[in-house]
Amino acid sequence: MKKLFLILTVFTLISSAGYAQDTIALLTQKGFFERPQQSYGINSYEGIKRILYTHLKYANDYNFDGLRNLYSDNYTNADGFNKDIYFDLIKKTWEIYPGIRYKMDIKNITINSNSAVAQVIESAVATTQSKSGVVDKSGLLESISNSVYYFENINGDWLITSDYIISEKTLLRYGSAKDIEIELDAPFQVPADKDYTASFKIQSPKDSLVIASIGRENITYPQTIAEEVFRKIKEDGVLERVFKSNNKNINEYAVASFGITKAEIKNSSEIKISVTGLGFIMSRVNVIPKNGFIKVKDEKDEKNN
Repeated sequence: MKKLFLILTVFTLISSAGYAQDTIALLTQKGFFERPQQSYGINSYEGIKRILYTHLKYANDYNFDGLRNLYSDNYTNADGFNKDIYFDLIKKTWEIYPGIRYKMDIKNITINSNSAVAQVIESAVATTQSKSGVVDKSGLLESISNSVYYFENINGDWLITSDYIISEKTLLRYGSAKDIEIELDAPFQVPADKDYTASFKIQSPKDSLVIASIGRENITYPQTIAEEVFRKIKEDGVLERVFKSNNKNINEYAVASFGITKAEIKNSSEIKISVTGLGFIMSRVNVIPKNGFIKVKDEKDEKNN
């Protein structure tokens, strides 16, 4: 869930209830969370699975202390956030957005002595309590990520020491934007200081004008917001921009914002422009750090050889 906590500091939302209750309720009924961790054994697949489902339960119960105890003190994720920063994000998120619900699908667990790796698909569904301020309706958020958790067995307990997000996408839509298809295509990863293309695609409603903006944001704390320059979407519904990945060896987001407007003629001559839909979509772009210790031969050296 850690990647979703960061996103929620950008998107204002409160989620629908009951999203992850089926899995948690069934495991609780079977006494899954009552058994001591040590009963699974140090190299047990079930032990790692228990930690992951306990993580899901604590996140949906907003159990701050319980969730914090699942992480080692030296935890640092792939974005460089340590345990204090991560849990500061969690606390602020739960104070402002008290209803977000999460779901998890465990894909694979690998154990090697005192270390373990688990790949999971995590998702969230939410509706905003407040309206957008432009569209007189609440918003719908949908998020999905493909992530890897790293564990170590410390004094008999499996603890989360790090994580890596393979891919991640989040959408927030208001009004008529909820009923149309949108997509933001960006590479999962790129080398540092290299060009890449982000492509926003939208199924433009009939009799409507769509404007959109594509930006790039470094994943930092506090989060910075990309500058927006809106352009009219052409009939093919596609807007593209070329970015240069940052040279600071940190990951980033490709971000698209869009608005759907409709013109109405009143009193035979008066034209009224109204915003019927509004939305945002984010896609993670992992940046491969530049290794300054690799010596590359130039063309002159190759010719001399």
